[in-house]
Amino acid sequence: MVSAEENSAVQADSAVQANRGEIMQLMDARKETFDHIELFDAPAMFTNLRIDRSTVPEGLFCYDVRGSDNDPGALNAIEPFVFVNHAGTIIGVEDYMLEKGQAKYIATHINFLGDEITLDEFCAKHGIEISEPKKGVLDSLRENKEKADKAPFASKRDNNTPER
Repeated sequence: MVSAEENSAVQADSAVQANRGEIMQLMDARKETFDHIELFDAPAMFTNLRIDRSTVPEGLFCYDVRGSDNDPGALNAIEPFVFVNHAGTIIGVEDYMLEKGQAKYIATHINFLGDEITLDEFCAKHGIEISEPKKGVLDSLRENKEKADKAPFASKRDNNTPER
């Protein structure tokens, strides 16, 4: 499982890249529709998007899915974070206890159930209480942007700085 510090570092790096207009954009799990799946016979959800970990309620576990160089869309393995060959994200009820750099191969252990499901529907169906989401890097960036948009431009001189 990714530690809070590692997750924060990943989120911060992702947010910086998103702000620079680069390729990585994190999505809010609470607002997405997922494919309902079973992973190693346990209920889970899959999306080909990158999910902001801070939007995943406590009690659920989030892993990135690695594709391959030959077929980036192939669902080969789950890892705490995938930058290159990201094929999707899985949110589920099982904690696979993966540390940074570890992977668990899933190619023959994933079953798509044929329906789409939201996070709320998934939690209701599987008896999972939805907790308040953790405040993540993206939430903080949004709040700072909103404050900056509302605040008047600051003077280049404050009242304590003498004129030259």
